[in-house]
Order: sequence, then structure tokens, then C-alpha cells
Amino acid sequence: MNTQEVKGTLAKLLATENLTVEHRRVSTACFDVEKRLLILPIWKTASNTIYDLLVGHEVGHALYTPNEDFGDAPKDFVNVLEDARIERMMKVTYPGLRKSFFEGYRELWDDDFFGVKGEDSAKLALIDRINLYFKGNSSIPFSDDERVWVNRTANTKSFQDVTDLATELYAYCSDKQDQKELDTIPNDIDNLDDIQGSNFDEEINIDNSDDGESEEENKEGQSNTSSSELTDELLDELEDRMYNDHVGGETCDETESVTDSAFTQALETLIDDNAKEWVYLSVPNPKVADYVVPHTEIQENLYNHFYDPTQSEKWFENVEFAKDHYNTFKKDAQKTVGYLCKQFEMKKSADEYRRAATAKTGVIDTNKLHTYKYNEDIFRKITVVPEGKNHGLVMFLDWSGSMQTQLLDTLKQTFNLVWFCQKSGIPFRVYAFQSGFSSYNYNDPAASEINQKVNELAIGNDFRLFEFFSSRQNKQSLEKSMQLVYAQVFAMGGWRLSYYQDYTLGGTPLAEAIYCTRNIVSNLKKVERVSKVNVICLTDGEANPMSYVHQFEDDHNYRAGETTSQYLCHARGKVFILRDPKTGYSRKISSHPYDTTKEIVSFYREITNYNWVGIRLCSKSELGRLVREFSYEETASIDKQWRKERYASIKERAGFTEAFYMPDKNTGLGTQDLEVKSKAEVATKAELTRAFKKHMGSKMTNKTILNAFIEQIA
Repeated sequence: MNTQEVKGTLAKLLATENLTVEHRRVSTACFDVEKRLLILPIWKTASNTIYDLLVGHEVGHALYTPNEDFGDAPKDFVNVLEDARIERMMKVTYPGLRKSFFEGYRELWDDDFFGVKGEDSAKLALIDRINLYFKGNSSIPFSDDERVWVNRTANTKSFQDVTDLATELYAYCSDKQDQKELDTIPNDIDNLDDIQGSNFDEEINIDNSDDGESEEENKEGQSNTSSSELTDELLDELEDRMYNDHVGGETCDETESVTDSAFTQALETLIDDNAKEWVYLSVPNPKVADYVVPHTEIQENLYNHFYDPTQSEKWFENVEFAKDHYNTFKKDAQKTVGYLCKQFEMKKSADEYRRAATAKTGVIDTNKLHTYKYNEDIFRKITVVPEGKNHGLVMFLDWSGSMQTQLLDTLKQTFNLVWFCQKSGIPFRVYAFQSGFSSYNYNDPAASEINQKVNELAIGNDFRLFEFFSSRQNKQSLEKSMQLVYAQVFAMGGWRLSYYQDYTLGGTPLAEAIYCTRNIVSNLKKVERVSKVNVICLTDGEANPMSYVHQFEDDHNYRAGETTSQYLCHARGKVFILRDPKTGYSRKISSHPYDTTKEIVSFYREITNYNWVGIRLCSKSELGRLVREFSYEETASIDKQWRKERYASIKERAGFTEAFYMPDKNTGLGTQDLEVKSKAEVATKAELTRAFKKHMGSKMTNKTILNAFIEQIA
């Protein structure tokens, strides 16, 4: 988190309200009272102390300065007096800011931000001296009459008090300025003989030698010439000379605040003129029903596809083959499911035991009564074991094209989890996220419309969530859905069947699936009365890059005012800040496409109380790249874990609570029978040994992964 983000958070904490803070490429800080929007410049040279000062100052305006017209009160006078009022109130409300204000203004004074360093403060205008006094310079001199105005400034309570005082003070200073100007006029201004002395004549250098007139003609016209020139240019120069002689060449206008305008201009030097544009994005609040294909619809469409009565006999033989393949797997998987359930119950019991509390009841234990002379603990005790939380599981399954080669094995692992939840009584939802041509309706003009707010993370119109399985299904319906989805995946792998086109593989809209999570979980908790939710994301690669709703400027040459969806990674020269309107949490996010999964998952981890578990199917080389990005210092230990246990895990660093990395091949072997590859009719001892090691290795790998997984969700 950079300095701007930290100070933005500070501003929200100080405001103690639903305040929006934005950094923009502006020349000065400002506050929109109606929108409750605090806009701060992107400062590059400001120290932390000055940052705290400026943020505290602007928050003071946000809290205490109303959105009212100044009226006839002069702006610079109101600025000075209102600054004194709101900063005094901020110091009372937040005493910790006293030091920031004092040291910050001292630093700005040393850098001559008020434009009067080194000058005699006694010769400054009253409004400037008041400004410097309330900004930490206690050595500023005041007369007895002026001290009255200082005291009144220190006692303003409301903004109305400020504007009234500004009007009165301006009138006082105007009278003072008028008197000062009268005092500068010399008493002998009418004595033109003194004005027309030799020295003056020499300075203005009157030379009539060029006009060819006689000396007598010159003398005759002398008085007219001198008088004429004094009433024009020479009189102005004369007045300047007389004013400088009386005030020593220094002037100050009592009706203007030099320090206020100088301070405003000096602050602009702190601004980063080359700063990137900050774009503030908000997370969407999607209506999940618009994107979810319910399990009832999926089941109906798949059944009509595979059991179409117009198909050939050979087609139905292949369907039965896929069904038998599923049943065989289901039978083999029961040991794995039983193992999962056993481990889960053991973890839950251990957790409950750790949380057990023993307390005295206040009732005497008669078995200990005889020890009363040497033992004070003679009361009965009771052990209270709190009930465990009701668990819930939401799983997102990658339905992208790259998953095709390992999709069947992945589905098997998913089925293991479904049966585990079913047997353990854990409510669950299993969704597959997909985007692509098959889910996009090109014939519908409304399909290309963007119905989201500007600067909101965009959800593609081709995004879909397939609700494959749900704990709301009865036993028969769930079994039917699992058979049909298995057949669909079987067919997409090229196994003698054609698949249902609408549910084929597409893109990887994991980010869009994450956007829907809060509403999905909210409904799960409401319907199933779940208290602890585990969100599992299973994928084989990085999510599609995030995009946002962008509106072109009104003066754009080709697309003025047009709204479109734009990838974050394509918007160069911009810094993106993601905000959650519900919690107020915000932070800078990376626009790099390879950081999408980590960025969006870690953000939602901050704004939710779910347990986020990632399962990534990958090769050893891809794991190495991910480790270098997320957890470089753990490279050696992760590499060792991969070699020994055939999987690796990274906690916290990759966005998830824990991310599991599994080989992208043979992920479903743990529940298969022993397979012996023999060259001859009878397998050799070596061939049997290799097959057994491979089989047991896959089983142990699966069990190791499952143990770690159960540790997370229990």
C-alpha cells in the first residue's frame, strides 16, 4: 500500500462517516459536500507529516464546513478564518493531530510556503498575521486593538460566525488601508516650484535642441510645456517617488491576504505533474439469476440430448457405456469418500475439544470434601463443549477449453467432494463458470448492451454459471444430474458420443464467478442456515483479464459519450483502485493479466468472512513460475514438497487462504483399480512392481491432498 492509499484510509478514519476519498490529478484538495467526496491531489514530494497535515485539514472541511455561500464576505478572509476554526476543532476531536499540524506548518514555513519568510512580520497585513498566528507562529506581534480580532477568531463556533467576522474584519481593514493611503500623501504636494527643481528637470531630461526654436521662444512656452507633462506621465512618476520616500519602498494591502494566496500556489509544487490517472472502480452487485443456468434446466436439456428417441441403437449402447463407466467410478470412490468423512469428523472433534471450557459449578463435590483442610478446590466442575459451526461449500469448476484433457479426472475429484458433502450433511453448490460463443446470443440486440454503472467491474454478456449440483436436490435428482454431467464430459473427451453444444467449454471467467459469490453465499446461508462457508475454486490456469465499464469523454473524436467494456490491462497510463461500497474497503489492484486470480480473490477475502481454497492443476514448470511470483523465498521447500508428495500448497500469498497445486495429469487415479501394463500375456514381476507403486503412489497422493483440504474446511 503506497502513501496515497494510506492517507486515503487515514482520511476515512478521521471522518468517522461514509466518506469517499479519491486521489486525482488536481491542483488542490477539495471537498464535495453533497456527494461527501474528498478529492486529494497526487502529491509526490510531500512528507508524511505534511500529508497528515493536509489530510487532517481537508477532513476538517469535510466535517465542519457546510455547503453554503460566502455571501458578500471576501473569499480570502473567509478562508483564513475558517481554516483557524476547523483546525482548532480537529485538534480537539483528534489530539494526535496537534503534533502533525505543528510540525507540518513549521516544515512549510521553513520552505517559505507562505511567501513572507525573512520579512518583518510587523509590516504584514493584519489578515496575514492572523493567518500565520493560527498556523503555528506564536511570535507574531499584534497591537491591543488587533488582539481583539485575534481573540474573536479563536472563539468562532459556527460557519456563520466566520462569515460575519470576515465581513467585519474586512471593513476594519479597508478603513485601515484608506487611512494608510492618506498618510502617505505629502503636505506640500501643491508646491510645484519644488517639484520643478533642477534635479527633477535633469532626470526627465527635457531637451529642445532638435526643434530648431530660439531660446526666447523656448522660454515663452516653458510654463505650458512643464504643466502639460506633469498632468500626464510625469505626475505618475512623481507620485511613485513620493510614496516610496514615505514608506521605504514596501507596501502591503490590508484588504488582501498575501499568505493565503502564496500558500495555495506553493502547494501546487508538491503535486506530481507526471502522475498516472487514478481510476476508482467498484465491485458489482450482480443479480445471480441473470447468469445462472439452474440444475433443473441443465438436467432436462442433457436428458433430452442423450436420451433422444430418434437416435440409433448404437447411440444408446454408447450412452450405457458412459453410464457404466460412471457407476464403476462411483463404486471405487466410496473408500475415498469414507476416508474424507472420517478425517472431517476427527478434525471437527479435535477442534471442539480445543474449544472446550471447564468451569466450577459452585456445588460441593462430596468425593473431595475430606480434603478441605489442604485443598481449596472441592467444588464440582463442568466441561462445556461448544457446538461446531454449520459448514457450507460452494465450488466453482473451470469449464474452459484448456481443461478438456483433464476434465474427466477433475470431475471425478469434484464428485468425491459432492459425495463427501452428501454423506456429512454439508450443504453445497457446484457451479461451472464458462464464457464463449456457445453462451452468446448474437441474434439478440440487447445482448451487446451494457447495463452496468460506469467504472464498475464489468461482467461479460456471454458469462454463464452452470449449476450442476445442489444439496437442494433429492437423492434421485442428484444422482441423475451426476450421471448426465459425467456423460457430457465423457462425450467432450471424444468417447463415442456427441456432446450437448450449449454446455461445451469456453473461456475462464473466474473473476465474474467471484463477483457472484457474495449473493450465492447469502442465499446459501438463508436457505440452508449455514454459518461457515468454504469457497473452492478449481482451475487449470489464470482467469480471464478483468474489464471495467468505461465511458468516453464528451469531446472524443469518434466515440463521444459512448459506454463500453475495457480490459484493465489495455488501459495504459492508469492506476486502478478497487472499492467495495458495502464495507468501504479499497485498495490498489494490479492490471497485469497474470495477476487476475490473485488480485480478485485476495480482495474478496478482505470483504467476506469465507474460507477461500484454491485448487490449481498445473505442470511442474508452471508451478515454478507461480512460486517465483507469489512466494519466491519458499521455492526450495515447495519444490521438495512437490517431489515428495506430488502436490504443493501456498498459504495467503496466492490470494487464497490456501492454494493447492496438483499435477495436471492423472488426477483421478486414486480411485481406480490397479492397472498393469504387460508386454506378454503374463505380467512380469517388474511390471507388477511398477504398476503397484504407481497405483499406491496415486492413492497416497490423493490422501495427502485430501488431508490438507479437510484441514482447511474443518
